[in-house]
Amino acid sequence: MDTEIKEQLLEQFRAALDTLPEAPEADAAGRRTDLYSLFAELVALKNEVRLESRQVKTALDEFRAVFETLQASQTQLGGELDRARNAVPEQRRAALKPLLLELVELRDRFEAGLRVLNHYRPTLWVRLLGRRRRERDLLQAVAQGQDISLRRLEQLLNAQQVVALPAEGRPLDPHTMRAAELDQRSDLANGIVTEELRRGYLWQGELLRLAEVRVNRRPETVVESAQAEDRGPEIVSAE
Repeated sequence: MDTEIKEQLLEQFRAALDTLPEAPEADAAGRRTDLYSLFAELVALKNEVRLESRQVKTALDEFRAVFETLQASQTQLGGELDRARNAVPEQRRAALKPLLLELVELRDRFEAGLRVLNHYRPTLWVRLLGRRRRERDLLQAVAQGQDISLRRLEQLLNAQQVVALPAEGRPLDPHTMRAAELDQRSDLANGIVTEELRRGYLWQGELLRLAEVRVNRRPETVVESAQAEDRGPEIVSAE
């Protein structure tokens, strides 16, 4: 490229640069003012964040205290509910036991009355007057009523899990039986229940009423006991 052309291009470039607008000078004071404002805003923001953090911490502490109070109250309430739940069956059981004892007493009476009716025989005077059939019909009606009442009572007792204690033919159990009378049979061992005088009952696996029974005591045992009483205590002489 010729030197003349180069010179022309440089002149054109210089002219183009001269036509560009000058950049405004930066205001140092304004720049310092902007930095101060920014710093002040940052400090204020930091203080706000710190204040909000304290408020959040206070709120969390209060929430934790409320939560612990609620948890303690819930634990206490649960314990009270458990105690109340356990107390209700005990109170109900204490109130129900006398009623069940009355029911078993009533059952015994119905059973005894039905036994008497089934074994009843008309007297000679009734047979002579020809009233035997009328009396028999009446007794049958009464016996049927007794039987229905007895079955109803047994249903009520069974619904409450009240069951009779097996006693006859078993060894005497002092926890569930009381020996009211003695029997003397040589074919049975001592302590065997020979007859049930008053039936005992269990209620939900626990004793409701003791059974009154007749217990066997072999004759030879009775004789030996009588002989021992006649002899009195043996006196051992000191040599």
